[in-house]
Amino acid sequence: MPGSPRLRRVAGDVWLVQGSPNTLVKACGGDVVVVDPGIGESRAEAVAAAVREIAGGEPRRLVVVLTHGHTDHLAAAPGLLEALGGGEVAAPRLCVGLVEDTVVRRLVVYGGAVSEQLAAMPMVGLRVTRVLEPGEGLPCGARVVATPGHTPGHSVVVFEEDRVVAAGDAVLGERVLARFGVPFAAELPRWRRSLEEALLPLAEEGYTVVPGHGPVARGGRAAAMIKANMEAVDRVTGYVLRVLGDRGPLTLDKLAYMATVELGAAEPTPRQLLLNRTALASVLAELEREGKAEPVATEDGPAWRRKP
Repeated sequence: MPGSPRLRRVAGDVWLVQGSPNTLVKACGGDVVVVDPGIGESRAEAVAAAVREIAGGEPRRLVVVLTHGHTDHLAAAPGLLEALGGGEVAAPRLCVGLVEDTVVRRLVVYGGAVSEQLAAMPMVGLRVTRVLEPGEGLPCGARVVATPGHTPGHSVVVFEEDRVVAAGDAVLGERVLARFGVPFAAELPRWRRSLEEALLPLAEEGYTVVPGHGPVARGGRAAAMIKANMEAVDRVTGYVLRVLGDRGPLTLDKLAYMATVELGAAEPTPRQLLLNRTALASVLAELEREGKAEPVATEDGPAWRRKP
């Protein structure tokens, strides 16, 4: 039985290599599926050791599955593939560009090609060898479920036999939500719909949910965590509507600063302001589509106000 202090069984034959993000591993026969290898100097070695321990040696076939194309979920993949003699890299179709091209990744995450120093993460690129479609099957009884929002192509991996969901960043732990106030997503409203329509039903059916950043949860606890994520989006949307009415028109940069200070505990660093600006832009776009907010031109640039 695997005995590493960072390695524990989630359910059935699915194992967790703890971290931020969490990594899930399942071996079946000579096949091994690794979901979101993670990031960090020693992460590749730790996941490779876990794979050998779980599989009882070198895997015959390794499939590294990425829930989406953000650096913290994929940076350890090149080292893991090298340590285990190669393997497949699978990612959702709409995340392939994010995985393979660091410029595309920065454009989507930060709204521009920021420096590696500002991004505070290594600019690791990775070639995708298998493009995943919603509903597609994977080795070891896994399947892909589309959960767009955090990124346009974000998808979770469901291990059906074990009733485990590798949720990636489609679900965040409550401490993460409280710290940052504005949950990061390229499309916050779409992310909320994925939570309600795809993930909440799985939790209510008794699946164990493993978020990328947060604790493993099952049953009522998993459903409560998913609802907390939905409520976080609702809180941000309500805040935007309120401040646009009270203090608008506001530029996106001003709105990002206000929301960062007033909604969470994280410091308003340049990186955090850029992340929050991306997420809030999606909220403004949704409110404009609903006829609740409108853009106006000001000497400070484009600004938004609440529409009567």
